[in-house]
Amino acid sequence: MEVRCPHCDSRFNLPDSVVKPGAKLRCSVCQSVFSLPAPGAARRPAPTMATAPFSMDEEEEPPRRGILLPALLASLALLLAVSGGAWWFFLRDDGAAEAPQPSAPAVASAPEAAPEPPAAPPQVGDKLRLLSMRKVHQYYVENETVGKVFVIDGVVVNGFDTPKALIAVEAAIYDKDKKPLAVKRQMAGTQLSLFQLQVVREKDMEAFLTNKVDIVTANTNVQPGAEVPFMILFYPPSKEQSQAFADAIKEFGLRIVDVQEASAVTGF
Repeated sequence: MEVRCPHCDSRFNLPDSVVKPGAKLRCSVCQSVFSLPAPGAARRPAPTMATAPFSMDEEEEPPRRGILLPALLASLALLLAVSGGAWWFFLRDDGAAEAPQPSAPAVASAPEAAPEPPAAPPQVGDKLRLLSMRKVHQYYVENETVGKVFVIDGVVVNGFDTPKALIAVEAAIYDKDKKPLAVKRQMAGTQLSLFQLQVVREKDMEAFLTNKVDIVTANTNVQPGAEVPFMILFYPPSKEQSQAFADAIKEFGLRIVDVQEASAVTGF
């Protein structure tokens, strides 16, 4: 007996033994499941005859196809391949950093309600195109004079075929409502040890991170393929407000904002 799919109008020849009114069939062309009509029921004409048979199926819904996940993964890979832009992260309850899931507002773009930094001139994007960030970590350190310090560190890798210098990064921290708590720009070139983070005063930590000797050593002749470290610190308003400050931070953003040609840097 000839049977037609009511969804795509494909036609099939089935044995009479399985063609019973009310039997459920799945179309092998469009994957739709439908019931056989009673004898004499009106049928729409169809232009073509399919060669694949129907399969008997008791489920009402067609199987979901694996298209969404590959598309999301492809989009994520493309997004992560863009260097020099903003990388946005969400903090879990245990304080660890994780990239936003596909259902989040954006994986590597600013949260929807968060203000974006001023737009960079087009030439800046070209300057940053082949710079990338790796080994990015965030964590809290209990400093004996400041309280809980929020630390973001990592390295910037020079993907260009010429030496680079004065690479700068920028970080922002956000509360649960995606409102900015602080934004900070830092020149790459140095990091503090865990011991220093625990015992050194705030102004001295900042002095270490902006030390020109370290920056000249590590960040004025970054060879192709080489990496330069960075560290950005956010401090609570006071030691008494340390825990409240830590609890308020729910997201953070990180991006590369500037770089120079090594050959053009003199007198730094």
